[in-house]
Amino acid sequence: MKLKLLRIDRYLLGQFLSTYALFMALIMAIAVVFDISQKIDNFLNQGITIGYAMQHYYGHFMLYYGSTFSALILFLSTVYATARLANRSELMAILSGGLPFNRLLRPFALGAGIVFLLMMLLSHFVVPRSNIARLEFEDRYVQDVAPKRPINIHRQILPGHYIYLETWSPERQAGYHFSYEVFDGSKLISKLRGDYLRYDSLSQGWKLDNWNRRVYKANGLSTIELGRTLDSNFAFKPALLNPDQRRTETMTSPELRAFLAQERLSGSEAVVWHDAEWYRRTAYPFSMFILVVMAFSLSSAKRRGGLGAPIALGLICVVVYIFLMQLGSMSMMALNTPPFLAIWLPNIVFAGLTYLFYLRAPK
Repeated sequence: MKLKLLRIDRYLLGQFLSTYALFMALIMAIAVVFDISQKIDNFLNQGITIGYAMQHYYGHFMLYYGSTFSALILFLSTVYATARLANRSELMAILSGGLPFNRLLRPFALGAGIVFLLMMLLSHFVVPRSNIARLEFEDRYVQDVAPKRPINIHRQILPGHYIYLETWSPERQAGYHFSYEVFDGSKLISKLRGDYLRYDSLSQGWKLDNWNRRVYKANGLSTIELGRTLDSNFAFKPALLNPDQRRTETMTSPELRAFLAQERLSGSEAVVWHDAEWYRRTAYPFSMFILVVMAFSLSSAKRRGGLGAPIALGLICVVVYIFLMQLGSMSMMALNTPPFLAIWLPNIVFAGLTYLFYLRAPK
């Protein structure tokens, strides 16, 4: 009996993983074709061929979008594989043979676990490195957007150390009307001001023009220093002054964790988006377990019309899940929803739906 169950497990797991691989290949191929049709004018204007783009860009493109939407692709492949087994009366025969419904789920859960571990590895370590090449290619050959120039920037770079810049130019790595304040609790210790701040990429240091520094003493008096140009190694880099929501996509998770600690200290307005990227790397792969159980519960019964009805229902669920993904992202801006709740919203909603579908599934 154990050998028979092992063969059933291997058969169902093989059907599950092979269908997932087929769906992933087909959907990524379609995505590449559509993306080429959208970017073909950019490629021609930049003087590059489709072959060059395929070699230097689309491998990273498929890795990024394949890992991002792998849970939804797994959901559709589970719907198709389960509905096909049910349509051929194979699941009914297995259940009639005495195999419990929960036990029948085991190979599908095992398959979801295998894909989950692979996607966790990709999303936390491999995809961020791949995104460096993907984003560089898009910035060079696709994007045509002028860099944003932040204004009125306030940051805390160390405990009690605050900086301010009225304007900042990312392309020149320079800004106007800079101040650096040092506090001891609520007491101001010193304040440095300058008309023009620029970053020297060769020396990896800062230069401040037309500066003055006031130092406050315990007796209430203060001293003032003046100068034309001041060289300093301030404890921050230009990237801190120009938050880029895409930066975190190029960081591995250990790097992202250290970066988040600095961003929270600085008070950057982009910290919620960086937090969202942190939670997204685990939330999306974890949704595989929820979606696989839902797909199996929806498709395990034999229905009239063959495979059409389960696949149509699966596509509707995919659309709803993507809608909830977008809704969660928008809620962070409009409603100040905590990033954890916004990113995990689709999983929370679908976990409840999955429980209902599981209870109603024929056993």
